[in-house]
Amino acid sequence: MNLRVIVHRFSFLGLLGLVVIFGSCGSSVNAAGRVNGGAPSPVKALPRQYTSFASAGCAKNGNSIGPDQEISQSMDGAISACIRIGALGPGNYSLAVDVIAPAKGALPAKQGVTVSSSTVEPAVQISLSPASGPPGSVLKVTGRLAAPLPRQVGHAELCWDGCESGLRYQGVALKWIKPTEFMSSIVVPGAPWFRSGENAVAPLASGDYAVSVECLSEVKGCGLGGSEGSATYHLNASPRSLPWCSSEDECARLSASPAITFPGDVIKVTGFAPLQSIIGSSQPFVFQLKITPGKAPAGELNFSSTAKGGSEILVGHAGIVVQAPPEVSTLGKVKPASIEFSGSSPITENPANPGEIVWCSRGKIGVSGLNSNESISTVAAGRELVGLGYGLVGGPVPQCDSVALADGGPAGKIVLASFLVDPNYQAPIFQSIALQTSDQGKHWTPVPAPLGAQIDGFAGFRYQGSSLQALFAPSAAKTGAYVADAGAIPLVEMLKAGDTSWQPGTLACPARGPCITYGSYLPGSCAQLPSLQTILYSLDSGGNWHKAAWPSQVQNCEANEIVAVSRQTELLFSSGSPYLVRESVDGGSSWRVLGVPPVPGVASDSLADGIDGAELQMLSNGSLLVTGGRANGFEWDLLSPGSKDWCPVEGLPAGVQSSSKNAFVYQVGNTLYWISASSSIPPKLHSIPLSALKC
Repeated sequence: MNLRVIVHRFSFLGLLGLVVIFGSCGSSVNAAGRVNGGAPSPVKALPRQYTSFASAGCAKNGNSIGPDQEISQSMDGAISACIRIGALGPGNYSLAVDVIAPAKGALPAKQGVTVSSSTVEPAVQISLSPASGPPGSVLKVTGRLAAPLPRQVGHAELCWDGCESGLRYQGVALKWIKPTEFMSSIVVPGAPWFRSGENAVAPLASGDYAVSVECLSEVKGCGLGGSEGSATYHLNASPRSLPWCSSEDECARLSASPAITFPGDVIKVTGFAPLQSIIGSSQPFVFQLKITPGKAPAGELNFSSTAKGGSEILVGHAGIVVQAPPEVSTLGKVKPASIEFSGSSPITENPANPGEIVWCSRGKIGVSGLNSNESISTVAAGRELVGLGYGLVGGPVPQCDSVALADGGPAGKIVLASFLVDPNYQAPIFQSIALQTSDQGKHWTPVPAPLGAQIDGFAGFRYQGSSLQALFAPSAAKTGAYVADAGAIPLVEMLKAGDTSWQPGTLACPARGPCITYGSYLPGSCAQLPSLQTILYSLDSGGNWHKAAWPSQVQNCEANEIVAVSRQTELLFSSGSPYLVRESVDGGSSWRVLGVPPVPGVASDSLADGIDGAELQMLSNGSLLVTGGRANGFEWDLLSPGSKDWCPVEGLPAGVQSSSKNAFVYQVGNTLYWISASSSIPPKLHSIPLSALKC
């Protein structure tokens, strides 16, 4: 059982104003609506859904534009791409290749940029071999200078059909044969190309074309103007026209498969488009795919101007239909079998000893039991951390980040806590070290790290039956200094109930439901480096673990919750994702998006980062609960199992909403807990039974 994770929106207990722990990331598309808002449309079953790039037929080896799309093009203009459909509302959309063509020539000069030319650059005598050939030929380029360069360069820019408006080959490798002679090569275009600054397409036609070189010297404005030398190549093109380029306005073709899709699905895009620029000798560069609402426009090429004087070209238009995903209400009256949360765990209880809550406070650890309350100082923990060579974060008395309780048998209760520390070198920003005490905080000792890890690679506590597991990230480096690898399968140390000695263990499956869990949690910063946690699954009861293809990880600036609702079905709730709810019915191998009724106080068109500032979770009774700051204040809202409408929670005791506005609410058994704190008010543990939540 994973410890309940609390991700504090504002770090308390001396960390206020310092940093916000964890990190986030995301992507965006133009959209008319969002999957989590608006009226749902009837869902038509598709013969096949793809939610990973591999299953859709795309390897991540093109020009990857982040986690949600990749695109590549060959020298004959062929496009191969995949894109994940964003959290779009149901309707018609147009998908195009989005090309950004920078300004060249006269316009940069007017803006005060010095443009290179042969009068100020070294003149180069160019020769070509062969001097003629068909499209797609490999062309050897030899350059000779009158005198050696002051500084020999390893790469230069080559141009086809002129450097100001023709096709540029950027970063072409040069091989220097002599101080005044180099050799290079390019692949002759096999498709039409965009003429820069002219909003036009040059046809792939027979004729003479200049092959030029520029940027043999690194000067301001290099690449924006003329060449330093050129030679003529005769292209022998087939007289028949390209079927996908019947005219300049119709010089592109795109198709999407499947053309009817759901949010979160990956679709494959194929077709042809003119070349815009080439990386090196033979790799066309294509910027990105863009989805816009509405049906595809009439033409295949649509030009517009950018703010800096260049051109934006929407190339090709594949029409797609996005359908509303199944609503979470279609699950019916579910009751979770297990609930796991990502990130740290500053409030928890040992399920082997229910009713005793342990939580992180300012300079101490609180233990709230059925019959008594304890307060354990962390002053001695600070001395131990300093003695280990680490700097304290947030003041001389450390504040814990995660806590746990263990039964030490005759030795009594063992309190365990992890603390953020300064590693005293540039990266990472923070590390976490787990300590333990069995004498009410008088003495603290490190939780031992397993072979292959170090104590500063601590990655979280997990309860497993009556035992406690401590996770550690293995080293990313096979040799040399230890570097914690958050993406690798965690290493485990285990403390059995009634024992005080740690033993090597293995990552365990949750007690109930599919074998899906989180990987290592390493602290990060929302403002800088995000804290990302992998999603792992096993199809053989924990014998072998695999990383989910999608979602491969969650970010811990907002809450994430994995909920088993049956032996086969698992749900993932991600408050910081545009896909608020996802479902897996195959043990974690694949996931699909489920729709959620519009969340009260959250605009349907502002979900690029999820319900930022609020928390969505499924309670142990199957209801969904939203808490935290939104446009409707700090209202608590419920979505009952099977219901299609949210309702505000009524009759909450005074102070519940205000005390929970900056802290995540979590559940232990049939009770919700949260910590209120500020820089001036001591932390306080609050609670309310689930039975008190009524509309």
